[in-house]
Amino acid sequence: MLWWWRSLRAIAFLNVCLWLAVMHLGPAEGVHGGLQLALSGVYVLVCAYRSVLPRVDLERLVVVDTHLSSIFLGRAAATVAEICFALQLGLLVHQLGVQANLPWVQTAAWAVPVFMVVAQGFCWHSVLTLNHITQAVESLLWAAGFSWMAALLAIVAIDGSGWVSGLALFGIFGSIAFVAYVLGVDVPMYWSRYQHGRTRGQTYMRLDQGARDAWQRRVQSGNWAAWKADALWLTPYFSVGVWLSIAMVCVPGAA
Repeated sequence: MLWWWRSLRAIAFLNVCLWLAVMHLGPAEGVHGGLQLALSGVYVLVCAYRSVLPRVDLERLVVVDTHLSSIFLGRAAATVAEICFALQLGLLVHQLGVQANLPWVQTAAWAVPVFMVVAQGFCWHSVLTLNHITQAVESLLWAAGFSWMAALLAIVAIDGSGWVSGLALFGIFGSIAFVAYVLGVDVPMYWSRYQHGRTRGQTYMRLDQGARDAWQRRVQSGNWAAWKADALWLTPYFSVGVWLSIAMVCVPGAA
């Protein structure tokens, strides 16, 4: 358990250094570059905070029992960060649509973050009520957003050329890999937890009760058995996800 937590903190430090290097030395220019840099900065900072103080929301699981590990506080920060990341994805597809001269792709690109913003509502419902089924719905909405992005990038890859087409192809493969992961790992995990809760006769909280519980209750554990299932998504979330966020800052804007 300790080695995993140390790895998360080391990755968080590296990520902050990478973002600062891109800010000072990177190619981010114009409105596009500035927006991507700002959105990425929020995502990097929140992921660093969550790497230093990991938590699992519905289980109220934390490594360090401190007010900064509050499930409610961490979920609020994560909501802001995930919306920023979703906007980065929409902006990326929009810019590739500009480069490929595909106006309808530029417009359709903004449906990508819509899926992910709506997903936040289901995530909050699961966190407050302790119902894993809406956490599964959240994951499915993220998968739908990435599926839509892959479809748009396929059009860009066909109509574009050079680095635009190459980047679109990379985005397609990355999106498909993410969707496969969600459908193969995340959704089955949350469904299994939902079924387990039903078997135990779990009762779900009202939203107001859940808000108080999420603010106050924390279950501290350094037992790897309690963390290993969620480490499967927390580790790439705080590493690969952040690297992609920083990489999007480096994509050229419209000429």
